[in-house]
Amino acid sequence: MRSRLRLAALLSTLLLLPSSLLPAWAASKPTKATTKVATVIPTPVRGLMAVDTRPDRITLGWQAPSKGLPLDSYLVMWSSDGGITWLSDQRVTKTTFSMTNVETNTVYTFAVSAVNVKGISSVSMVNASASYPTPLPLTDAALAPYQGLGFWIDMYSWRKVHVKSKKFTATYQPFTCDSIDEAASYGARTLFIQTAMPVEDATILDPEYLTQLIACAKRNNLYVVSWYYPQLLNVNLDFTRALASAKLPGVDAFALDIESRKVGEVFDRNKRLVELSDRLHAALPNMAMAAVTYTPYNLDEVQPSTWPYFPWAALAKDFAVWQPMTYWNVRKGDLAKGAAYTTHTINGLRVHLGPTARFNIVGGLSSNGKEIAGMVDSMQLAGAGIIGGGIYQWSQMTCAAKDAQLRINAYDGSGSLRSLPAIAPKYTKFCAPKPAPTPAPTPAPVAPSESATATS
Repeated sequence: MRSRLRLAALLSTLLLLPSSLLPAWAASKPTKATTKVATVIPTPVRGLMAVDTRPDRITLGWQAPSKGLPLDSYLVMWSSDGGITWLSDQRVTKTTFSMTNVETNTVYTFAVSAVNVKGISSVSMVNASASYPTPLPLTDAALAPYQGLGFWIDMYSWRKVHVKSKKFTATYQPFTCDSIDEAASYGARTLFIQTAMPVEDATILDPEYLTQLIACAKRNNLYVVSWYYPQLLNVNLDFTRALASAKLPGVDAFALDIESRKVGEVFDRNKRLVELSDRLHAALPNMAMAAVTYTPYNLDEVQPSTWPYFPWAALAKDFAVWQPMTYWNVRKGDLAKGAAYTTHTINGLRVHLGPTARFNIVGGLSSNGKEIAGMVDSMQLAGAGIIGGGIYQWSQMTCAAKDAQLRINAYDGSGSLRSLPAIAPKYTKFCAPKPAPTPAPTPAPVAPSESATATS
């Protein structure tokens, strides 16, 4: 509170000065391209958060104020002693700020204000540490659904309304209780199943049939993780459906599929996503939630416009496990290989989240056995923190792919491999092992005739 009062006093002093006497960093100079002139002092910036924190940098992001546009700039100030001393200030024109001259493990207080021709807004403040986010402290029992081999299914492969409209093939089968029995026979530990969708009328998709599928998983001693795809257009609706999914009977954990870009303005999208995540974590404090995300290659390199300033640090306080969509089949060149793309993804995530973050790799899409084997090799080489994985999605997996992913069950999160129990896969008619060729009959030896014996 004292730091906010001291900062407010500083800004109030600036507001009393004529623009000709304002210091260079605070003087408001509308750009030549601006034709509209603000008529009121700006309201505070919205959704200020630390989107990325590392030992060598802190990156902030925020949304423009709701009133007082157009703006001239934003003022960013920071303190390393809780606001007793404000060390510096910076004037920026974008809704983001990155500071690299930081002291590792130091907590900084940032204050951001908006500036227009009428003056300076009141401050918005946030604390951020120059360090990687700390993984959530959860018990092994809470994390168990993410350890070892999991198998994924979306609503289009299990909902009867969708199944009726599809043309299935030998390698794309509708998902039923038989599918769960088969996956369990391959040593799978967890079913990841889509349980809700924001564009559907119902809170939970086909609850009666969904209950049957969950019961089938439990009969096979499987964990169940429900997952939901929020559009963030209506955070209350997303919260209601996500929470209902997490609280379904038989569900052990919950994953949020963070993909939608329906909200176009990035920092508004970030603000809504973090609000949803904070609310879910508060409602489910003892449940291990996972964030299903794009890969750093997608976000940082090949398609940075997909979701710039993705809020890794802001989400880390809510999610215990990260599940990157490591789909090498949509990549080109060297990264079109399961091994290379998995390694690249893990390394990229550790840049943002640090060496102690927990990952459950989602490979695919339903690729061949050779690429899945490469993915599993990369998981092993990555060491501690890789607690499990699986392929998206089971209904489209080839027989070789189902066999190749078995070694994922050897991961316990320590970087070491554990021994695998013997399994007896329940082969379907499509994945039945090819029968060994029947050997040609060995000709019976011919006894020599009496005449031949006499001749010899």
